[in-house]
Amino acid sequence: MYLTFQRYLKVFKKPLSNNIRVKTIVQHKGYYIDLNEYKNVENYLNDQFGKTSRQALRSGKKRLETCFDISYKMYFGTIDKIEYDNLFVRFYEMLKLRAIEKGILNKNLQHWDIYTSKVYGMILKKEASLFVIYDGSKPIKISLNMHINDVVFLFITTYDIDYSKFRIRHTNWMWLIDWFIKNNIKLVDFSKGNTTYKKRWANKEYDFEYHLFYDTTKIASKLKATLLEKKLRLLQALRNRNINDHFYTAYKKIKGVKKYIHISKHEFVEVKQFPKTSVLKILIQQDNDYSFLRPIIYKYLFLTSTNIKELQLFHSSKTKNTYYVKNEKVLLKLTVDYSNQ
Repeated sequence: MYLTFQRYLKVFKKPLSNNIRVKTIVQHKGYYIDLNEYKNVENYLNDQFGKTSRQALRSGKKRLETCFDISYKMYFGTIDKIEYDNLFVRFYEMLKLRAIEKGILNKNLQHWDIYTSKVYGMILKKEASLFVIYDGSKPIKISLNMHINDVVFLFITTYDIDYSKFRIRHTNWMWLIDWFIKNNIKLVDFSKGNTTYKKRWANKEYDFEYHLFYDTTKIASKLKATLLEKKLRLLQALRNRNINDHFYTAYKKIKGVKKYIHISKHEFVEVKQFPKTSVLKILIQQDNDYSFLRPIIYKYLFLTSTNIKELQLFHSSKTKNTYYVKNEKVLLKLTVDYSNQ
């Protein structure tokens, strides 16, 4: 048998019989936040980030709250079952689209029914928490966390890719760290993976270890442990040389994994009035027929610090790729290039 654990954890082995041996193999690099010395989130940000980065983090949060009707909620110890079910449907949708955007196969999606059935009870027992950022009533960022006493494991997190310009992952971590400190959480584990945001937010790193237990009196047990040890060491050697990245890139091409492509080519031009020759249809934010426009519109909101409620969007019947964006200050003609869709 084998067990995996994070090296920062203190593991005490029970006495084993003389014929039982254990092999220890280092696998993966992990990251975590040690909050023991921090009284508030500002202390942590001051230690972890420079002045310019802290300003950017606060500015991103303020810009998000300026442009949308943003609220934050942590579900821990209590949650309505209907609300829970709706959140998990939305959670799945965002996670799936984010995986398509990145061109990856997210294994969590394969086990979603198990997560959905188990996590509700875990939240009620305070063994798990669900943190949600809302735009109005719409969840746009969801994080699932596992709790063991004063340690939290960040399990699954994802967001609505239409809001990518606002870098809401960083707003997510600021809010969560504040909550963790206020609720006496001492350690926050990002788990394995050399993701940029993990390295940026974590203040500690560690090694995952595999502990292989085998019976020296049984040939089959010794052989199985030796083969598994060689396999694990080979896999780690490949990771150290980034060969695994090339493998997954080739695998995705063979499997035909396609990325979600946002519309990148578009142009805003200021105009004095609507064209008299076109019949204009007013669009609403929730109109799924025009959901592909949201990243473009949201980027405009970000750059101009405009609230979504101040904006009106119109579609011209004369030309398929022409739209108009209007607020109290300006009327813009938006031309979209669909060639990369």
